[in-house]
Amino acid sequence: MSESGMRFIEPPQPDDRVVAAEIHGQMTAEDMKALVERLQTIVDRGEKALLLVDMKDYEGFELGVVSEKLKHIGMLWKALDKYAVVGDKRGMETWIKIVDPLTHQEIRHFYPDKIDEAWAWLLASEAPRAAG
Repeated sequence: MSESGMRFIEPPQPDDRVVAAEIHGQMTAEDMKALVERLQTIVDRGEKALLLVDMKDYEGFELGVVSEKLKHIGMLWKALDKYAVVGDKRGMETWIKIVDPLTHQEIRHFYPDKIDEAWAWLLASEAPRAAG
């Protein structure tokens, strides 16, 4: 992918609770809006989302991403059951070890060569599905 930004990807097995994306270069405010919309759809069904973000080519974010996160912080806080971060940037694993105990969702870091393990961990979620 030559363009900077985020694109959604399909999980290796279907699960309508999964939101998965790759970020190449810089994440934009529009990317964050699209991510929030997908997560909101899952929350509206009464379910918890499973999020995987492949950040192996991540180079940062636009300031507007922070604004979008702050606008939706309440929904984002309750939306996730599990969050798998795939990437090899220095400090990413440390950041997750610091943040994970501060949240109620599970957050784990996986190196790019362990993406299959990331999917297995994420899809093993026991988060309840909405009735119906």
